[in-house]
Amino acid sequence: MASYLRLFNYFSYMGIRWFLFRVKYELLKKTPYFDFKNQTVLKKCSTLNSLALPRQNILNSNFKTKDDSVDLADDALKGKIRAFSSEQLDYSTSMGRINWHYNPIEKKESPSNIAWNDLSDFGGYGDIKLIWEASRFPQVYAFINAYSLTGDEKYARGCIEQICDWCENNVYPNGVNYKCGQEISFRLFSWFIALDYFKSSIRDEEKKIILNNIEISLLRIDLNIDFAVKSVKNNHSISEAAGLFVGGLLFPELSESQSFISKGHRYLKQEVGYQVYGDGSYIQHSFIYQRLALDVLSFVIHISRVCQFELASEIIQSHKKMIVFLNSFVQKNGFLPNYGANDGANLFPISSSAHYRDFRESLNFASAVNMNVFLFPCQQILANLFGYAELPLKEIGKKNSFDDGGYYILRNDNFFVFTRCHSFLDRPGHSDMLHVDIWKNGENIFCDSGTYSYNGDKKIMKNLKGVHGHNTLSINKDDQMTQAGQFGWSDWTKSKVLNSSEKYFEGVHYGYFKRYGVKHRRSIELSDNKITIKDSLEGQYMNALVDVSWITPLKVKEVDTHNFEVGEATLYSNFPGNLGEVKVSLFYNSVESANKISFKTNELDGKEIITIIKFQENE
Repeated sequence: MASYLRLFNYFSYMGIRWFLFRVKYELLKKTPYFDFKNQTVLKKCSTLNSLALPRQNILNSNFKTKDDSVDLADDALKGKIRAFSSEQLDYSTSMGRINWHYNPIEKKESPSNIAWNDLSDFGGYGDIKLIWEASRFPQVYAFINAYSLTGDEKYARGCIEQICDWCENNVYPNGVNYKCGQEISFRLFSWFIALDYFKSSIRDEEKKIILNNIEISLLRIDLNIDFAVKSVKNNHSISEAAGLFVGGLLFPELSESQSFISKGHRYLKQEVGYQVYGDGSYIQHSFIYQRLALDVLSFVIHISRVCQFELASEIIQSHKKMIVFLNSFVQKNGFLPNYGANDGANLFPISSSAHYRDFRESLNFASAVNMNVFLFPCQQILANLFGYAELPLKEIGKKNSFDDGGYYILRNDNFFVFTRCHSFLDRPGHSDMLHVDIWKNGENIFCDSGTYSYNGDKKIMKNLKGVHGHNTLSINKDDQMTQAGQFGWSDWTKSKVLNSSEKYFEGVHYGYFKRYGVKHRRSIELSDNKITIKDSLEGQYMNALVDVSWITPLKVKEVDTHNFEVGEATLYSNFPGNLGEVKVSLFYNSVESANKISFKTNELDGKEIITIIKFQENE
C-alpha cells in the first residue's frame, strides 16, 4: 500500500495531464497502434538517390585535430568503442563486424527481430545504455581525428562501412536501437558530421542505404516525439526536436522536411522556454545533462546559421543564459562538480585528450555560435571542427547565486563552495538538499558521489542518488524524499534561503518535516583558509540518529574521533565521528571506493553540529 501511495504522490506532482497521457500511452502499447504506425513510416519512406550528404557544408573542411593519437580509431575499426567517454567496450564479433544489439559488460544480446515498441527498457539484456552507446557512433570523431592526422583512407572507409553495417543490421522497426528518439537523434548528428567530412569517400550504393535510414529515422522521431514532450519532459524532447529540425534543414528534398523544420522549431522554442529557468539553470538538476542540452542547442544554432534560418530569439537567449550559468561553476581544470544525474553523456567527443567532465570544449563552442567569442584560450577543437577559429577571448562575469534553480556559490582566491537550496517545482533527480561541494585550487576536496547506472546494483544506485551519496545531514539514515519507481521521488523537498552572499550562506529545507517534525538548517561561512558549516534541527525534535557526512576522494587519516586529516586539510567536528568507505561514480557504469567521514549523535537536543574545514595558512 505504501508504494502505491508514493506513486500517487509522485503522479500528483507530475500533473493530471502527464498522468492521463501516460495511461493513454500504456494502453496504446497493448494495442496494434504502434505496429500500424511503424508500417506507416515504411510506406512514407522514399529512396532519394540525388540527395546531397548533407546539402550544406557544416564542418571546417580543413579541420586538423590537435590530438596526437589514432589508437581510438584503430580500436574502433576492430569494434572496440570508447563508451561514456571513459572506457573501451568490445562490441566486435568473430566475423569482424560490430554487434549493434550487444551488451558487452553483461555479455547479453537484445532481440533484433522484435519491434522497438514491444521491447522493454529494462529487459533481460541488462542496462540498455550499454547497447545504445555504440549506436550513438562516438567513433565517428575518432575516425575524423585519425583521418585529419594521417590522411589514411581506411578511417574514412571504416566509418562509412560501419554506418552501412548498422543500417543493414537494424531493420526498422526492429530492435532496441529504435526505442528512444533521443538516441536516434544523437546517431543522426554523428552521421551528418561523418557524411559531411567523408563525403568524397561515399559510394553510390552506400549513399542509398544511408539516405534510406536517415529518412526512416526522422519519421520514427516524428512518430513518437509526443512521448518525449508530454511524458519525459527533459533533454529528450529538446534532442528529438533538434533531430527533426536539423534533419529537415539539411535534407530539404525529403517529402516531410518542411513539417520536420516547423515542428522541430516549435518544440524547441516550447521546450527551452520551460526547461531553462530564468537564471540559466536547468530542469534536470544535473550539470552533465545541462551540458548535453547546451551542446544540442549549440549544434542547432550552428546549423541554423549555415542554412540561414532565423531561430526564435527565445532559443538564443536561453542558450546564452545556460552559458553564463555553467561558466560560473567551471574550475581551473574545466571540471564542474559531479552534481546530479551523470550518464557520461558527451555529444561531440572530438577531443580525445580532454576529460569528458571538462566543460571548456562545450562552452567554447557555445560561446562561439552565440557570441562569436571564446571563453577559454584552450580546448577549442570542437569549435574548430565546426569552423570557428581565431575568435577573440572574452571573460564573462561569474555569478554566485541562482535563485530560480536554487544554486549558491561561495568563493575566494582559494576556495569554491557550492550548495543547493531549492523547492522542487520539477522532477528531482537526487535526494541532496543542502549538499555542499568543496574545491580548493581546482581539486574536489569533498564531492558528490555521482550516479553509476540506471539499471545496475539497486543498493549502489540508491545510495549514490540518496542522501548518503551527498555531503549533508540525514536522520535515521532516511532520505529527504521517498523513492517512487525507478526514477521518481515522492514528497518533493521544499527549501528556503535565509541569507546568501559571496562569503556566507544560510538556508533551511523541510524534507524531514513530514516524518520527524523538524527542519534542517545549515549555514556555511567562508574565510581565507577556513570553512565553517553549522547544522541544526528546528521543530518538535524526537530522539533519532543524526548523521552529518563528508565524502572525499582524498586520503584520510583519523587523528582522533573529532579530528581528521583530509589531504592537506583538517576536518573538525564538535561531535565524534568515524571513518568509513563509500562508493562513488566519476563515470557512468563505473564505481570506485572513496572515504566517508560521518559525525553522528543520538542526542542532538537543540545543539548545532559544527564542522570546520581548515587549510594551511601559507597556501
